[in-house]
Amino acid sequence: MKLLAYGKAIPRCWHLPVKLLLVMKLTAVLMLIAALHVSAAGFAQKITLSRKNAPLGKIFSDIQAKSGLSILYDSKLIRSAGNINIDVKDASLEEVLDKCLEGLSLSYVIMEKMIVIRTKALPANPVQPPQIVSGTVADEKGLPVIGATVYLKELKRGTLTDVQGKFSLPNVPPGKYTLAISSIGYDPREEPVTVADQLVTVQILLKISINNLKELIVVTALGIRKTAKSVTYNVQTISGSEINNVKDPSLVNSLTGKIAGMTVNTSSSGPGGATKVVMRGNKSIYGNNNALYVVDGIPLPDLFTQKVTDGFSVPGGSDGIANINPDDIETITALTGASAAALYGSQAANGVILLTTKKGKAGKTAVNYSFNANFSRPLLLPEFQHTYGAGAAPSFQSWGAKEPANADTKDFFQTGQSYTHAINISTGTERNQTYFSAAAVNATGIIPHNTFDRYNFSARNTSTLLDDKLNLDINVQYISQQQDNAPVQGQYFNSLVGVYLFPRSHDFGSFKNFEKYDPNRNFAVQNWPYGDLGMMLQNPYWVVNRNNNRMKRDRFIASVAAKYTISSSLSLLGRVKQDRVNDQWDAKNYASTVAFLGGVNGRYDNSKTFGRQSYADLILTFNKKMNDLSLNVNAGASIQDVQDNTTGWKNGYLSQFANMFTFANVDFTRFAPYDYNDRMQTQAVFATAQLGYREMLYLEASARNEWSSALAFTESRSYFYPSIGLTGIISEMTQLPQAITFAKVRASYSEVANSIPLYISMPTIPIPNGGAIQAIHARPFQEMKPERTSSFEAGIDLRFFDDQFSISATYYNTHTKNQFFRVEVTPSVGYNAYFINAGNVQNKGIEATAGYNGRIGNVNWNPSLTFALNRNKVVEMLDYTDPFTGQRRTQDEFIVSDFAGYRLIVKKGGSYGDIYVKDVKKDDKGVIVLNDKGLPEVGDYIKAGNANPRYLLGWNNGLTYQRFNLNFLLDARLGGEVVSSTEAIMDNFGVSQRTAEARDRGGVMVNGTMVDAKGYYQNLTGATSSALALYTYSATNIRLREVSLGYKIKNAQLSLVARNLWLIYKKAPYDPEITAFTNNQFQGYDYFGMPSLRNIGVNLKVSF
Repeated sequence: MKLLAYGKAIPRCWHLPVKLLLVMKLTAVLMLIAALHVSAAGFAQKITLSRKNAPLGKIFSDIQAKSGLSILYDSKLIRSAGNINIDVKDASLEEVLDKCLEGLSLSYVIMEKMIVIRTKALPANPVQPPQIVSGTVADEKGLPVIGATVYLKELKRGTLTDVQGKFSLPNVPPGKYTLAISSIGYDPREEPVTVADQLVTVQILLKISINNLKELIVVTALGIRKTAKSVTYNVQTISGSEINNVKDPSLVNSLTGKIAGMTVNTSSSGPGGATKVVMRGNKSIYGNNNALYVVDGIPLPDLFTQKVTDGFSVPGGSDGIANINPDDIETITALTGASAAALYGSQAANGVILLTTKKGKAGKTAVNYSFNANFSRPLLLPEFQHTYGAGAAPSFQSWGAKEPANADTKDFFQTGQSYTHAINISTGTERNQTYFSAAAVNATGIIPHNTFDRYNFSARNTSTLLDDKLNLDINVQYISQQQDNAPVQGQYFNSLVGVYLFPRSHDFGSFKNFEKYDPNRNFAVQNWPYGDLGMMLQNPYWVVNRNNNRMKRDRFIASVAAKYTISSSLSLLGRVKQDRVNDQWDAKNYASTVAFLGGVNGRYDNSKTFGRQSYADLILTFNKKMNDLSLNVNAGASIQDVQDNTTGWKNGYLSQFANMFTFANVDFTRFAPYDYNDRMQTQAVFATAQLGYREMLYLEASARNEWSSALAFTESRSYFYPSIGLTGIISEMTQLPQAITFAKVRASYSEVANSIPLYISMPTIPIPNGGAIQAIHARPFQEMKPERTSSFEAGIDLRFFDDQFSISATYYNTHTKNQFFRVEVTPSVGYNAYFINAGNVQNKGIEATAGYNGRIGNVNWNPSLTFALNRNKVVEMLDYTDPFTGQRRTQDEFIVSDFAGYRLIVKKGGSYGDIYVKDVKKDDKGVIVLNDKGLPEVGDYIKAGNANPRYLLGWNNGLTYQRFNLNFLLDARLGGEVVSSTEAIMDNFGVSQRTAEARDRGGVMVNGTMVDAKGYYQNLTGATSSALALYTYSATNIRLREVSLGYKIKNAQLSLVARNLWLIYKKAPYDPEITAFTNNQFQGYDYFGMPSLRNIGVNLKVSF
């Protein structure tokens, strides 16, 4: 600052500190002002002055000369004023100064002998309060963009749009800002906003990104994110909202028809039951064929609780994925091929389902609540006859004379109910986000006393630390689940056996009083005068009230992920996870249960399981773009340790006191305790690299080397799993017709494996009740190798007309070798069995999807179509060297399961899932052979078909009109066969409509002769053997699987929903999709399985 007095600048004292000099100057000025602050009336002389384009400083000199007063000013102030013109005559000093400073931001003060020039004081403005910036975000068609990010860049604050595309940012101070708006699938946009003294409302229009696929990020193996255009294999992703349109307690059931190449079979275990998911066909004859589930990049342990022994009794069960809260899911990605899943090594043969869960988001706190109520009734029940009776009790079979039907067995089924409450809260800043959720599912099945309750709680925090270099993600979940009286499939403890076979003329309702007082035993016993009829038959109401089972589960999952950014191209990710499960199962069978099942005084079985999965990995990521090249490398190591401890007992017949279910009351001479301790650890190193050229060509390779404890004592304790793939973006390489927006071709090859059974290389030593050590039953298999799947796939992805249409198609061919077999031998060799690796199962097929995102008039329409076909062939069977004799042995077929006239046989040249059933006995010419009573008999096995569908189709539709939205899913399974022992045994007991029609016709026509209906059916059917060729049906079916009709009201949406609403076409007399089993046994086989359900309900979603 330069102060000017008497027209001269005061020189700066450079040797003094600047701040000290400034204080001295200001002090001197203030003292001078104080001394001279007296009236200036004595200086009222007139001044005449005329100058043109003169500097203000020069004019101040003239005024000083004419007035005799000193003028004090800062040279910086007048320098910016420029030159001025002045022409005054006989003017006062004040008039001259006013004229000089006219239009300038300067003012003056006249003191005793001094004029001080200073900056003009600005008028005081009232403080403006902060305002609200609000508005809507819509697409080019005027439809709301839900979940778009709206961000004020200067304030680093943001929020998300609601279901109507609306947003609101409160407490924004006055000023000028930049509003940034972005959403997946749209071009980002920035909008200038000025906040003054009133509410600011903006309308934002987002354009659909033409290069949407190019920039879309997909989640791949190990949670690695890549651009969709660069992946070399088939990846299919659906959003969490798609699986929650029509809710199911198990989220996997909502995937049916939505992912090409995926077959979903719901078990008949009631609410919360297990689900079988197979992708690209069955590959393993005896091993696991279910897909691997991965949550946030970490494999989920297999917690399936159903134990299949034979067809007589299959307890219901649940699986680990059924514990997950569907409302916590952000996206689901299906890696149907081995190439996509290769980084998971020995767990990846059957494909991977990746679940990405929700996390907190920056911006305004968002609260989302949803409520769902579902009501279910049987979709299909057997056709009962209402004409012929059974006579008086204890006669049971309905082969008697015509009598009025009195058995309304449909009344046994109640209306199933399911209620789901879910709430989640998302809040956070740019550096710290938090997500909380809670959900409760309370369901009752259609079978009385079958209930399912699940409670989910989760908390997740993501934060950025250390100057944005460290990202920390902490996630904690707790699940409490209880399943009571899950329906049992098969013959024992299955209430449906008694329901379906009950005499048609007897009063079924009278047996609701399922017990009566027995004076001899001094307590109530089963009310059932018919006996067990060699089938362990019981009063159905007794089964559901007095043959109880309960499964309780407490599960705690905690994970921590930390990512440190070392540089712009290098980062390190570390993850740890602990998954702990406590299961408790018990079964209580009251006295007077069939003695074979419940003993004299009752039976009490119990088991407790503690499971733990520990997982950790470390991944180093390098990402660099170098001119035309881009390089992405991920390398790391992982360790997974799974432990399982199960203790309990079976055959727990009660000894002294009836119906006292305690351990002390168990008969220790009969019960069989067990204590299993299983543990398997897998260690691996892996790497994947992707090299891109000009964003048009991508070469990708991955490798994993794995060490498994299951391979202990074998010749090789580690195995290597490679993959390689190539992608070319044709639309970037050459000029295509204008209609083609995007074109991509891809191909890949990989080798993966299936999980290895425990204790095969060194079998465990059996120690039965009493402690005597027994010999090992099976020969140690120290030459064991994992089942290995080699896979090739090639595909094409096309988009047309600015991404309105899309088509994707993939061809694949897989071979699974080293199949695992157990071969029985005579005990004379020292063992009962030995294991071998042999066989080769091929699967080849096509997956295709097509989609449209457009508008018809005022209706927005988003249909998608999925198609899949798979052809399975057993290329090789057993060809091996006998470990005892050294001889070469071959075996061309293997019986996987065998029960009641049904067999699942794997045969060279055939297909996995081939069903063989007993036929009616015939001669060489195909003529039915009659016995000496003139009745046909059960003959030999014939091939009935294959349990797997030949084609899978799904047509998913979403339509939106103003506030209304309609979603529906049609899907079809074409081809395949199923077999029903239920129908056969109903015919044996004379309760089916088929037998009544035969009696009305006078019998069944055989070889041109009418045969007695009762003799015909009872000779060809039975509980343990039937001519099931007569009960083999096409599995083809088409159905309206899901429907949702919703209406949006501000921040809420109310929807009517339905599942399995309409079975449009079928040939089987029951739903061919229902399966009692989720493993490889008894595929396509029905033995008194639970009927499928039609569900109708309501959804309510509210956002705050």
